Amino acid sequence: MMDIKDYRRALSNFPTGVTIVTAFDGDQKPWGLTANSFTSVSLDPPIISVCVSKTGRVFKTLSESSRFAVNILAADQQDRALHFASNVENRFDGTPWNANPEGSPLLPGASAQLDCTVHARIDAEDHEILLGFVEDYTHQDIAPLVYCRGTFFAAPQPEKPT
Repeated sequence: MMDIKDYRRALSNFPTGVTIVTAFDGDQKPWGLTANSFTSVSLDPPIISVCVSKTGRVFKTLSESSRFAVNILAADQQDRALHFASNVENRFDGTPWNANPEGSPLLPGASAQLDCTVHARIDAEDHEILLGFVEDYTHQDIAPLVYCRGTFFAAPQPEKPT
């Protein structure tokens, strides 16, 4: 039998970016969760993926919504990552956010924001892989937040060409 804690430690050796995935429920209440299982899938068409735990409180909203956003956090947004990973019932209480018309909740200050419609959902045992068609996006030239071995840090910024 596999030791799940040890398996998680093995996976923690892979540094990842940190995102907050957001959506509105049927009453237009914003919901969100911190996720690091995010990746670009296709450039043409623009498809991304994120894996969402079926046991998390935001899963119901994401499983019923036709839209969601991925907010790729900036290096100075560690507190926001921890807040959206916490057990706080209303993670948006006191959190500034906005939304494009017909869009999903977006968090200001993120290094990038991807507003998506659901392209497909794939069952993956205790998670669902959510594929999103990117309808709109923004980005800033600021360092993203990275997570590895239980620690947050800023990704080094490459030098700009002269």
